[in-house]
Amino acid sequence: MKRPTKMPRYVWSRPETHVLWFRMQVPVAVRPQVGKAIIQCSLGTTDPREAGALAQDKRNQLLREWGLLGASPPPRTNMPLNQIAVEIGFDGYLDALDNARRGWPKPSMDYEAKLEQVAIARKRYVREILDGDRSRWELVADNAITKRDLSLTKGSSEYTLFVDMIADATVDALNVFERRSGGDLEAQPKSSIVAKAKDIAKAGENLMEVFERWGAERFSKGEKRLDTVNQDRKIIEQFALFVGAERAISSISGSDVYEYRETLRDLPPKWATHRSLRGLDMRASAIRSRELMLPRLAYTTINKHLSTISPLFKWLAGKPQWMGLKNPCDGLFHDGVKGKNRRPSLTTPVLNNILSSPLFTGFLSDGAEHLPGQQQADDWRKWIPLVCMFTGARIGEIAQLRIGDVRREHGVWFVHIAHDEKVGQSTKSGVSRAAAVHSQLQKIGFLDFVARQQRGGDYDLQPLFPELRPNGRDQIGAQPSRWWRDYLRAIGVKQGRDGFGAHSFRHELADRLREEAELLDNEVAVCLGHSSKTTTGGYGRIRQGTVNMLSNWMEAVRWEGVEFSYLYSQSA
Repeated sequence: MKRPTKMPRYVWSRPETHVLWFRMQVPVAVRPQVGKAIIQCSLGTTDPREAGALAQDKRNQLLREWGLLGASPPPRTNMPLNQIAVEIGFDGYLDALDNARRGWPKPSMDYEAKLEQVAIARKRYVREILDGDRSRWELVADNAITKRDLSLTKGSSEYTLFVDMIADATVDALNVFERRSGGDLEAQPKSSIVAKAKDIAKAGENLMEVFERWGAERFSKGEKRLDTVNQDRKIIEQFALFVGAERAISSISGSDVYEYRETLRDLPPKWATHRSLRGLDMRASAIRSRELMLPRLAYTTINKHLSTISPLFKWLAGKPQWMGLKNPCDGLFHDGVKGKNRRPSLTTPVLNNILSSPLFTGFLSDGAEHLPGQQQADDWRKWIPLVCMFTGARIGEIAQLRIGDVRREHGVWFVHIAHDEKVGQSTKSGVSRAAAVHSQLQKIGFLDFVARQQRGGDYDLQPLFPELRPNGRDQIGAQPSRWWRDYLRAIGVKQGRDGFGAHSFRHELADRLREEAELLDNEVAVCLGHSSKTTTGGYGRIRQGTVNMLSNWMEAVRWEGVEFSYLYSQSA
């Protein structure tokens, strides 16, 4: 493909390769630790727009790793508390013991006497731990908190956890020292906290590094969208911080995932930004959350985390260096917790309540659409919910429409719901489809609204709802989706997390297609644009369902009991 002369920032058109590359100078301040002046790697795409987004993600990732940009959520310390505890209690103490040993007297009897003193010290430390005396390690912890500027409050549960980890690491250091000094030169730590910290990944093989390769492969194959890769990255990053950012992958076991799963369960939704947990890592946040009796993460959310981690390990198991790797997520998914239908059908009484509300009959002012008044809406606030209601399309699919997507073919008006990521349009199934414009929607004035939007020359490519802007995840449906939920709450339709939202129109239409149009579920699926999993569904280039057939099916939905008179009077 012909590339533009000017590439997005950090995108490099490398000679002798057809894919675009990431290229960035390493800031002078961190070059000594990075060991190079230029970072460059393949972005796995030939599309400059996609490459630009991938390059920005790569840049932000590097800046976070170098400590030059806060992560989201930002890491609370330079390393997890358990790694700090091991560095202090095990590494530091073992080094001190080894240095002292070099000065011991040479005669064997004196040497043995020194070893006996170490054994006595270890037993004394163990007894202090069993007796609940942590004073010795509290001094060490206090010193570390001051030197490292850790956000730990003395006497808190997370402080106690930190002290306990240092104590365990110290006893393990004594144990290893005794065994090595007594002749077992290969003696290794036994405590789980130290063992985990000691399993260090080789260069390029830590969790985040292999995730970037896996995510890039999935994206280049079209198996994942860029936004999905970015969301997966957040989960893997959190898991990596929990088990150890530099942890060797082969050392990550089912017990690690189990501990992660149980810790997740103790956390509230959006825990990383919760004001009561500010400055705490994941483990400490879980302890504080239980003390404060904060709401717990749902089992479905926990399974979602495992559903992100598990495929990565399956992919790794097929690579030479991890061939046959056991998936640590096996057997740890919560059974019987499939998400309930959180988006119920609206039902006729609720629909009449909505259609007779101020947004459709006259409201007070912008920002007060739920209050009665004389102002009339003629923009996305009114038309996106109505088009969702009559087509069953998702709110993001309607929000992204261009004027030319409302078309007529063989006398039938329909909405072309496009999947074309190059111009920022997408569907969940990854396939474009048609949705017939119901005669009631025409009577209400939707086609007239489309005609009013036709301004300028090449209006076909202009957005139907130009006021809408994509959010940080490039989702243009985020604003109307959030706005609609707030509106339903304001008029008393929505109560808490009852599932009511724009997607409820989709469920309501499915019910009416079954009952009023008497369609079978496979026919309902065609109307709603569900992806086909059949072999035949993968044949050919034409999406099943002609616009004429779809129109006949949709027109069979009579919307019995629904009162549209409020909408007619407004559009008159």
